[in-house]
Amino acid sequence: MFILAPLLALLVLGETPPVEASPVEVWAGHQILRGKRHVPLHGDVPVETENYLIAKVQRKGNHIELRQHFCRLEPKPIKGVTVAPSPTGVARMPASTVTIDVAADGGVRIAPWDVDWAQEDIDGDGKPGVTFTVSGTFCSGDVYVASQSHYTVERAQLDERGLSGELNVAQKQQILGASGLCLRAMAGDSTESQKGTFAYRPVPAGTTCQSLAGKPWPVKAQKKADKP
Repeated sequence: MFILAPLLALLVLGETPPVEASPVEVWAGHQILRGKRHVPLHGDVPVETENYLIAKVQRKGNHIELRQHFCRLEPKPIKGVTVAPSPTGVARMPASTVTIDVAADGGVRIAPWDVDWAQEDIDGDGKPGVTFTVSGTFCSGDVYVASQSHYTVERAQLDERGLSGELNVAQKQQILGASGLCLRAMAGDSTESQKGTFAYRPVPAGTTCQSLAGKPWPVKAQKKADKP
């Protein structure tokens, strides 16, 4: 009776008993993002990037919180030109928190989230921002980038396998500097919109980016079909 007394008191007072958080889970995530980017000498060209993430997940009643960080960012070449961030820069990009609320009818609402960095030297290479290497062109070299990305979820589904859906990304990139006269002259700030799909799946506790290196990624997002 003494154990039930505090609970009964809360009910009499009309207060809801606190919901205890479940043990922390680990999820692997995958995003496929597609859009257009202005490339000097080529105009507006289609781009596609695959993002690989690891998230620590905490459930508390109908509320779920993901604290996630990037493991890899893999942009596809644009007309033979590749623009890729340094692995160190990716590993040190700011983590983001994604909050999910599950309705009584099973519907899922995911709040928008941001991934931003400014002039701080993320890579630790003595250059501002994150260093991106441009290759496959006469104008190859490094550019140093600040970025602001705003993610919004268009549709989401949560089931026993995990979380999946579609998302939009509004991204602004500021060029903080570049190596070589060619890139300094050609590289410029950009604003672009991307659309894509995402999927998350639970993985064993203790899974990290490092433990998955060189192995098949545990989850793959479904690529959204092109509109006719």
